[in-house]
Amino acid sequence: MCAMTRNLSNSPRRRNWPVRLLAPLLVLALLAGCHGQAHGPASQAPAQPVASSAAMQYTCPMHPQIVREVPGQCPICGMDLVPKVLNNNAAAAAPADLNQVSQAPNAAVLAAVATVRPTAEGAAADTLTLPGVVDYDPRRSRAVAARFGGRIEQLAVRFNYQPVRRGQKLLELYSPELVTAEQELIFLLENDAANAPLVAGARQKLRLLGLTNQQLADLARTRRPSYRVVIFSPYDGYVVESLTTAAPVPANGAAATGAMSAGTPSGPADNSAATQGQPQALSLTEGAYVSTGQTLFQVINTDQVWGLFQPTPAELGRLRPGQQLRVVAEGTSLPSRTARLDLVEPEFRTGASVAAVRVYLPNPQGRLRRGQRLTGQLVPTAAPAGTGSFWLPRTAVVDLGTRQVAFVRRGATFVPVAVQVGQRTASQVQVLRGLTGSEDVAANGQYLIDSEGFIQTSANAANPPAHD
Repeated sequence: MCAMTRNLSNSPRRRNWPVRLLAPLLVLALLAGCHGQAHGPASQAPAQPVASSAAMQYTCPMHPQIVREVPGQCPICGMDLVPKVLNNNAAAAAPADLNQVSQAPNAAVLAAVATVRPTAEGAAADTLTLPGVVDYDPRRSRAVAARFGGRIEQLAVRFNYQPVRRGQKLLELYSPELVTAEQELIFLLENDAANAPLVAGARQKLRLLGLTNQQLADLARTRRPSYRVVIFSPYDGYVVESLTTAAPVPANGAAATGAMSAGTPSGPADNSAATQGQPQALSLTEGAYVSTGQTLFQVINTDQVWGLFQPTPAELGRLRPGQQLRVVAEGTSLPSRTARLDLVEPEFRTGASVAAVRVYLPNPQGRLRRGQRLTGQLVPTAAPAGTGSFWLPRTAVVDLGTRQVAFVRRGATFVPVAVQVGQRTASQVQVLRGLTGSEDVAANGQYLIDSEGFIQTSANAANPPAHD
């Protein structure tokens, strides 16, 4: 009861009022004097926010050091506080369909990822593709050397890569040594023609000096020495002043000019005159002297050329002599041709990090030119029966350094299984042991790895890896 009510009830005047007047006055006094104050249990203490559960606190997602008993905002960043379950709370029961999550991470890895089936070796979807380049076959080149010293009287060829036919005149030489040998034969024919051994010896000496049978016959008929000896081409082909081996195109597909420049100082790719549309002149000139045994130039026959291919180290393991390559010449309308892999070169070429492989290509019309880019595809062959090897995408096999694993589906989980790998291609890897071929393997094994340290591989019971 408020103070005014108590005062009215204790006032002396109230005792003299009639009872019928006292009741209305008391009601008015109560309404006017209490000023709308609440009464009852709720008025005994100030109102408090609704208390949260004793096990619930609120924290800031960005500042976990901020912990409050009631919801609110973070005093640092202003974000709304979120509930935080205390450690003494009982863990919520996991649904029955997520029991696999409770397994230890080294027992199985759970994920919904795409799967693939191992394929047999002959059904590998990947075809090995190799970049290559055309080069001359050195076995089909002949060096034109001076068999005697002398002076060049006339040059019939003037520039590199000039086409010549077999028997065509290349140059004329004057040599006192040759003239002396011719005069010896003439003297024997005129004075001792019946001495067959001496005549035959004089003829053979001239043959060794480079004279042909027709030239010897003309000398015996005219009995006059020739002060100019003609040197003829021994081949159909092209005149090249110096021949070096072209470097194969690198595996990263570098330009042919850059790949060839280190190995072909006289080739057309690095010939400034040739690139301007002018043929490169020979360094030999009329009037120059040559010595016995000096190589004047070479004649290259291009009816057969080399195809040089440079695989990566992983691709080199798939190649061996006797395999078939389907070769396509870039930038031409020539149809593809199949060539036999003849040789894996036993050395590294200059600037290369792997040995080159070689095929022989017929070129009767000369349409394949030195330095031309090639693309070779390995013709797949069926694997021998009973090899037990399979192919998987490279992303399906995870290399952990000392071992390789593939994730095999076991029910709703994926289990890491140790595998032994063999050859690798651009997109596939050969699995020699560890799989039976009927498993569903995760297409991207790296996706399932959180840390290499927890992966404990399990052997496939159907095809366990061999132990040495």
